[in-house]
Amino acid sequence: MNHRKFPALPSALRTPPVWLVPGLVVAIVAGLLWFSFGVGPGGPQGSIGLGAQSTDESRQTGGEHADTSDLESAKSEDDEKGTKSGTEPPAAEPTSSTTSPALERSVRRFQAAQRRLAERVNQQLERRTQPFSFRVATFNVLGDSHTGPGGNKPGFPDGSPRMDMAISALRSSGIDVVGFQEFEASQYNMFTARAGEYSLYPGLAMGDKSVRFNIAWRSSMFRMVDAHTLSIPYAGGSRIEMPVVLLESISTGRRAWFANFHNPADTPNLGNNGRWRAEAAAIEVSHLTALHQEQGIPVIATGDYNEREEIFCRFTAGGVFSAAAGGSSAGGCAPPSGMQVDWIFGSTGVQFDSYAVSGVGKASDHNMVHSGATLLPAG
Repeated sequence: MNHRKFPALPSALRTPPVWLVPGLVVAIVAGLLWFSFGVGPGGPQGSIGLGAQSTDESRQTGGEHADTSDLESAKSEDDEKGTKSGTEPPAAEPTSSTTSPALERSVRRFQAAQRRLAERVNQQLERRTQPFSFRVATFNVLGDSHTGPGGNKPGFPDGSPRMDMAISALRSSGIDVVGFQEFEASQYNMFTARAGEYSLYPGLAMGDKSVRFNIAWRSSMFRMVDAHTLSIPYAGGSRIEMPVVLLESISTGRRAWFANFHNPADTPNLGNNGRWRAEAAAIEVSHLTALHQEQGIPVIATGDYNEREEIFCRFTAGGVFSAAAGGSSAGGCAPPSGMQVDWIFGSTGVQFDSYAVSGVGKASDHNMVHSGATLLPAG
């Protein structure tokens, strides 16, 4: 799968503005009319009036409809003069009533096709602006190396049965999009072999480090439109590429960006990484805020941030993001109660409901955090 790396900001992937669609329809209609009838503004009969006066008629009347009583009076005078002189009244100029029946039928067929096209375009626009709901999760699945030989979690089963439990948790909670952390190559292979209903990015394409941060989505619900990675400082400041994907609803065409991160923890082996967590959060918030404001597309971020109050305040300070767990940034930072280190954040345009923290037994040393998410009607 192709991917692109964006260390700062991605190249704009813009949804075509709604105002372009009518112009496109008009261009298509004009082309079809010219091709079908060989007529146009410079054609032999001038433009074909579809419910409007011709240019010549407009010039003759000064752009306004003549009073019908005046027209009738003038016609009576002409008829009377013609009778007195013994001559016939002049022949009427050809009008739309004297056009060929075949041309009239073609025009009617064309108008019907035009109406059907406009109806289809309106239906597509309506689908692309209506609310769309799904369920999103963040899930640190505990790396296979932690429970294998020599691992530091001897009380847990090895990776294979734990992956079965993780997949069961996803299915039972109806998860449509999930950001994984500690998702090692062996677990990636297990997941793709046993949970074929999901697609993933970046897969194994970027090696054993970046595979740990895969985003998975239900293939029957979403398709991937674009993707890139963001270079994030991990333990000791070493950089790792983490994924950002643009997904589109197959049924509605609604789009959202999804990002997934794992910021470094403080451990005896890794040391104190507060500096790198702060730098990582600054990169993540800045990039996703710019992505949302530049394109107007909703953004959802999942991750194990290894922080509670600090990461909540960093994400919500700008007024763009809110947390699925609740809390408020109005008038200061007021984080929710019962915070996890695993978070789901959404930009404006995203509404969360039914937030849950589900235990997964021995599948992992983390709970699975998940929430309903709705892309609100697009303005």
